[in-house]
Amino acid sequence: MICNAEVFILCEDTVHYHFTRKYFQSLGFTRIRGDYKPKGRSTGSGAEFVKKQFEKELQTYLSKKNHLNYILVVVIDDDTKAHAKKLHQHYSRLPSDTILIFSPKRNIESWFHYIEGNIVDETEDYKRLYQPSEPAKFAKRLKQNICSVSLPNDAPSSLRHACTELNRLKN
Repeated sequence: MICNAEVFILCEDTVHYHFTRKYFQSLGFTRIRGDYKPKGRSTGSGAEFVKKQFEKELQTYLSKKNHLNYILVVVIDDDTKAHAKKLHQHYSRLPSDTILIFSPKRNIESWFHYIEGNIVDETEDYKRLYQPSEPAKFAKRLKQNICSVSLPNDAPSSLRHACTELNRLKN
């Protein structure tokens, strides 16, 4: 893994940002920045914010990838609307590209519910169970107790996909 790389996180809100930042810190990354839609910033959903900003951040990534170690991480709740699929349609990713798209099928709280040891139905909305949430705590648990061993078979498919995305950094 290229831990000296600069990591830029584009995500919906502070929960996504702090979860992702803490996870990347646990992997050894120290140069982490990001952009997200905090409450009260303009109008619209966090997913809409990510979709609007994606093109700009993709262009930034493309301008830096040949001369800097740069990783673009996008975190967007699918909200049952296939947001991630729409982002993938904006570009053709090369095997060497370090653009990672993480997209919980419903919302990131489904991952939190799983990390706490519960069986998860990815169509259910677990957001109300994690208000307020502790995203850094869940990131730390995911890294130390789950990913360090191996992702169990009952893990949500969207979390499995996230692990597959992360494995691309090892090459």
